[in-house]
Amino acid sequence: MPRIIAVLIVLTASIACPVAPAGGQVRKIAANLVEVTVTGSGLTLEEAKSDAKRRAVEKGAGSYIFSQSKTANFELVKDTILARSAGFVQKFTIVGTPKKTQDGAVELQARVVVSIKGIEDTWAVVKNLLTEMGRPKVMVVINERTDQWPQQESTVQTGIENQLLKSGFLLVNSKQIKAIERKNMLAAIAADKPDMIQAIAKQYGAQLFITGTAEATSGGIWNYAGVRFFRYGATCNVKCYRSDTAQLLYSQTEKTQQSDRATAKRAAFRALDICSKIVAPKIQADILRFWMDVCDGRGEVQLVVEKIKAAAYFKLKKALQGVKGVKQVNGKLAASVATLSIECDSTAEKLAEVLATQFEGVIEITGISQNVINAAYVKK
Repeated sequence: MPRIIAVLIVLTASIACPVAPAGGQVRKIAANLVEVTVTGSGLTLEEAKSDAKRRAVEKGAGSYIFSQSKTANFELVKDTILARSAGFVQKFTIVGTPKKTQDGAVELQARVVVSIKGIEDTWAVVKNLLTEMGRPKVMVVINERTDQWPQQESTVQTGIENQLLKSGFLLVNSKQIKAIERKNMLAAIAADKPDMIQAIAKQYGAQLFITGTAEATSGGIWNYAGVRFFRYGATCNVKCYRSDTAQLLYSQTEKTQQSDRATAKRAAFRALDICSKIVAPKIQADILRFWMDVCDGRGEVQLVVEKIKAAAYFKLKKALQGVKGVKQVNGKLAASVATLSIECDSTAEKLAEVLATQFEGVIEITGISQNVINAAYVKK
């Protein structure tokens, strides 16, 4: 068949049978609802479902998201919305049977009904919050070793920082951290004392801090088809905390193995690099979910009350349980200072306003930050 005729046949077929848009088909089914057909994948069935929901939200609201692409903080707002994609899904139906791919992943096709109005409303909330509060700042410090030898430059730390930078987070420049402070932080990581790192994170203006360990260990040398390979395994344990309360938000652990025939050092780097590529997106997703909770006014608020004795502390703790919107109250009393962690559907400022009214004459509020209320007990 002449070449030009073959080309014409292909073009004609393309016009007659248009290719589905990349990422899935979109069909409007109501004023604010669209149905999206997408493919999702993940290491487990649940991960594949989450991936399909994220893709459906991104595809279903594609026009709206694109229209926002030139606005300030676009990447951070977009990734925050996608991290909570399940909240915009009205209906989720798996089409056919999920299958295993050659690399062991789970893949599925789904029809997903997405609320465009919900996405637009949430986008506005997150955008306004960023305008009021500014972008969240994060400090990352990972204690990394190769064959028990400390590494000056952490591969896993760099991977996490790069992932967060892509989403628009502000980062504490690790090169600005003083040598003595870094030494103290590495010692705190080894001793599992996040409160020591918390003080330094607050000093540098970080709302969140990420710490942990990463280690590459030799798995020996093996030969394949006459070629020598260096084998290394890597393990990383990473934790994320709030700087104002030292509350542990999330913890991730990953293990990988890599080989290289060039040098042992390169094999170790590859193992750590793969580990960072797995854990960094998970840490980012965890932070974005937390950030979305902050946007929605959910989470933990810490009430610190000075000059309070045991009897008054127990009465206050019990009374706080009855405040509207409060789900749980945990606390401790030391040196006449009560530290109460309050899980509630409110920001610190809104909760402080309620407490100032309901507990007038009991406590006097002296200061309010993003998630901490400072107060003093009023002696009767």
